[in-house]
Amino acid sequence: MFALLLLVFLAIVAVDIWAAVAVMWRPGLGGWLRVSYWLVIVLALAGTIVMTGYFSYYADSNTRVFGWPIPRVIFQRDTPDAPWLDYIGPTIVLAYPLNFLLYIFFPSMVAVLLSRKRKYRN
Repeated sequence: MFALLLLVFLAIVAVDIWAAVAVMWRPGLGGWLRVSYWLVIVLALAGTIVMTGYFSYYADSNTRVFGWPIPRVIFQRDTPDAPWLDYIGPTIVLAYPLNFLLYIFFPSMVAVLLSRKRKYRN
């Protein structure tokens, strides 16, 4: 299962890098695609900061998660009267860049398709 998740995530990273290269350095593309892609990058960065830094939810009555879809911190307790215990692992550092890569994935796919379509039209 871990290997499958790793392969999916590496594919997401590859599409993100491919889109950045295709949009930023391909000659003959209109300026609107570059400006739109930069705008989407800024919006994804803002969404990453908001959803990872400030969004929290209760997964159940004894588990509170900060950050979505990849959490940065998870607090758990045994009973409703018990103190909250936290898990701080590598996600405290990796949650922001991983969530940014996930948020930019679908706009990157659209940018790649638009840049390919523009290439074949010329």
